[in-house]
Amino acid sequence: MMSNASKREYLKELKKKYYRANKKRKTQLLDDFCEFAGYHRKAALRLVNNPLPRERKRSKTRQKKYSMETIEAVKLLWRASGEICAERLYPFMSELLKRLIVHNQLEVSPETKEQLCKISLGKVKDIIAHTKRRSFVKIGGLTKPGSIIKSQIALRYGRWEEKEPGWLETDTVGHSGGNLKGEFIYSLNMIDVASGWSEQAAIWGKSERATTKQIDRIRKRLPFAMKGIDPDNGGEFINWQMHRYCKKNQITFTRAREYHPNDQAHVEQKNYTAIRKLLGYGRLDKKDQQALMNSLYENEWRLYLNFFQPTLKLKKKVKNLQTGKCQKTYYKAQTPYQRLMKSRHISKAQKLLLKSIYNELDPIRLRHEIDRKTELIRRTLK
Repeated sequence: MMSNASKREYLKELKKKYYRANKKRKTQLLDDFCEFAGYHRKAALRLVNNPLPRERKRSKTRQKKYSMETIEAVKLLWRASGEICAERLYPFMSELLKRLIVHNQLEVSPETKEQLCKISLGKVKDIIAHTKRRSFVKIGGLTKPGSIIKSQIALRYGRWEEKEPGWLETDTVGHSGGNLKGEFIYSLNMIDVASGWSEQAAIWGKSERATTKQIDRIRKRLPFAMKGIDPDNGGEFINWQMHRYCKKNQITFTRAREYHPNDQAHVEQKNYTAIRKLLGYGRLDKKDQQALMNSLYENEWRLYLNFFQPTLKLKKKVKNLQTGKCQKTYYKAQTPYQRLMKSRHISKAQKLLLKSIYNELDPIRLRHEIDRKTELIRRTLK
């Protein structure tokens, strides 16, 4: 195959001969040009009958700014973070890099370390953008309305104003696999609005007693006091048992408006990242599956989510009245642990305890154990 420069020189010489040649000679010249240059006859005729295209200046090949070691290190950091988006990963990269080096999960040269400190958000996006995975399975809502006790529980909607940890949005995610017949497992999902700290638990059958029991277990393992819960209008939350439990433990009990999922935007977002992305959409309806799920939720998963998963918090939302579009700005992405360490509402003793836990954690080992347990759960699927 001829180079572009060779084709251009050939075309220059062809034009000189073509215009002076007779019909038979022109046919022969075109045949030769098509054979040697690889052009279709129509394309060759256009080139011969039109002026030569302007010669492009060869641009200098840009020298690669980042080495392959740096690119591979970014990929490892991304996998260690649970394959989160670049906007969440980028502010947390330096801290995650330190943890991996401390636990001997990553060795980098001084040059690579310097490049990782200087790398731009755009380059991080470029490295990881094409590898993100997403499930396209969709399942309808499984929320059944609660009883008449709704009139006893205050409605809450609008933007949260609470700045201290302890106010949690609450929801359940059904693992029915698209078949609502019989009993199956639900995942209880709770997220603290101020810090982003989240907890999950597996419930059998979504009963009132089981839901209350798991909320109590979550309350006892939270690193702060539970001050309030805000669920949807599902019957597992809107019942007298939950009402009495909240009153006994001095927990403010509110509920979101029906058919307004944006009232619970924090927990609705977490339903995918904390549960669906982890366990998928298959049917889970065995007791041993519930035990495995709770083992995962109570140990590795809660530590990984809250210590090594940065989240974004909305800073400001401005609506353009002419276009109807909203422009959103966010605070720098931080992990729930980082937000709690900066909070003036957390005691020094609790912060020291959180720091001691954090110093012992290895995100790569946590990820391996999470993958091992999720694989055990998947093996039990029908």
